[in-house]
Amino acid sequence: MWKTVIASLLLVTSAPVASAAGPEQVPHVVAAHYRGLGDGIGFGQARAHLCDLARMFTGYAADPQFRDLEKRQVVERIVAQPPPIGPTRQVRDLFTGYVQGYNRYAARHPECGRKLTEAELYRFNHVAFNEGIFRAARGIWPEAGGEVKERGSNTIAVGSRGSSGGRGVLLGNPHVPWRGEVSFWHARLTIPGKVDVDGVTVLGMPVVFNGYNREVAWSATISTASSYSLTKLDLVDRHTYLVDGRPEKMIDRGTHWDTRYGPVTRSIRTNPHLTGHEITPLPWTDTEAYAVTDGAADRLPALNSVAGFLEARSTKDLKASLDRYGGTVRTNIVAADKAGDTLYAGIQVVPDVAPDCVVDQEFLERTSVAIVDGTRSACKPGLLPVDKMPWILSDTYATNSNSSHAFARADKPLTGFPPVFGDEDIANMRTRFGLEEIPRHWGRYDAETMKRLVFENRNTAAELYLDQMPCTRAECEVLRKWDRRNEIGSVGALLFDRWFAAGGTEKAFDEVVAELGPKIHQPLGDNQYVVRDGRKIPLHGGPGWSGVYNLINMDWQDQEVSDGSSFVFAVEYTDRACPTAYTLMAPARPDLYSAKKWQKGALCR
Repeated sequence: MWKTVIASLLLVTSAPVASAAGPEQVPHVVAAHYRGLGDGIGFGQARAHLCDLARMFTGYAADPQFRDLEKRQVVERIVAQPPPIGPTRQVRDLFTGYVQGYNRYAARHPECGRKLTEAELYRFNHVAFNEGIFRAARGIWPEAGGEVKERGSNTIAVGSRGSSGGRGVLLGNPHVPWRGEVSFWHARLTIPGKVDVDGVTVLGMPVVFNGYNREVAWSATISTASSYSLTKLDLVDRHTYLVDGRPEKMIDRGTHWDTRYGPVTRSIRTNPHLTGHEITPLPWTDTEAYAVTDGAADRLPALNSVAGFLEARSTKDLKASLDRYGGTVRTNIVAADKAGDTLYAGIQVVPDVAPDCVVDQEFLERTSVAIVDGTRSACKPGLLPVDKMPWILSDTYATNSNSSHAFARADKPLTGFPPVFGDEDIANMRTRFGLEEIPRHWGRYDAETMKRLVFENRNTAAELYLDQMPCTRAECEVLRKWDRRNEIGSVGALLFDRWFAAGGTEKAFDEVVAELGPKIHQPLGDNQYVVRDGRKIPLHGGPGWSGVYNLINMDWQDQEVSDGSSFVFAVEYTDRACPTAYTLMAPARPDLYSAKKWQKGALCR
């Protein structure tokens, strides 16, 4: 038997908290080994998010392709293999424990709880980390329509040459939904003598993508790379295709068909967030179809790689874990350590596609997704070796804000990598902001500097374009007086963000003014807020399309944050045994986020 203790730690804040509820209470899971740690994570996540988890697990289990994976025992065969294909002993123990802890809490709350099996948890994680199968299971992506929002994260790591104390400093600013699927659970995780981490796990995943310990801090960002490719099939009839001149039959599985290149679904669409602009339909006709081939379809690289971070003591240890198990899936890792080193690692599952097998070069350059020739068996994609992937270790800095690897360092661009990693020439505005900010504080970086930087709330689009945008109406006076920031009290931020998103023309300005009415004269926080316990909590920050580093994407209909700054943390390593660390878990405590009230990190207490 193992012993797991979940103690609610009342942390001391770095400043008085203007809330009767006090500071965020961070659960502390203490266990003798990984099985016990997983038990605590499962129990703790269920205690905080049981109904969300139950809906999520039930929704995935009900999906036809998910059921097909179960019927064919695809994930079970992967789990039965040794690493790096199957899970490490560490991951196995975390999963076994997670299921036990989750079920123990769910049994007490049958109103929304459901029993979870290890096979279901592995299957959920396999699909969640398997971009191609995930998109095939969802029809690749929903039908076109609605607002396309820039999503992702920011992170900056500064090494010994740029910090005030000669050691590493990290800012982590992941952007995820504040509620529901893909949201975070914050905890301190401890196995005495082995693990002591303050960080966040994604619901349903007992691994830490964003966190820190006494020696190294790391943060993840969404990558521009694609883990999957599409294979164009030349059809003889609706369910027969040609390979090397010979006909091959698709395997009828009811709701989708399998080919040697992967599953074919009725309507395959690329992810609009890969292009940032549009959805490209790829039809299944009488003459052609498109199969999804995902590099992570037969392995568990991300789970193994990131679980290894728990015992890391340096940026080199993080990279070694990524190298050993094949990296993450569509995720960059940026880190800083006590020795003063930094890491950018774009080490992740990507297809290895021969250039002469690509049938649409323009599509590849625009989306990072390769469409390969399915008529030649030699064109079946493999996996790109990790030694051909972008990464850099240095004592200067590393950063990422969801542009490609090429912008991890302005002074030393990483270029010349396959186009499946993303565009090496175009950076988003948050990336540009970060690269311009880093030199401004060079030699003076510490945790306090990072805290100020992430919440400056400068509107980069306004700084770059507002003076050139045509505005002759009387209401333009609002923008002339605006401070060009997205602070709670900023009057004009809402008007500009909507106008810029609508195209920035005079016609668009008139339409936005008519839509907003008197709101154009109101402070941002009067309209950008969430409601908790019947109380409006105003929010600073702004949308990614305006280049606001502190990204907040609002669901205006539900008056909720669809995604944005979530677990924000700043870590500074010093000569002391414990780092100087501050955290702010915005979804759990929007009142603290609103007031920019950071808390001291949960370690070393």
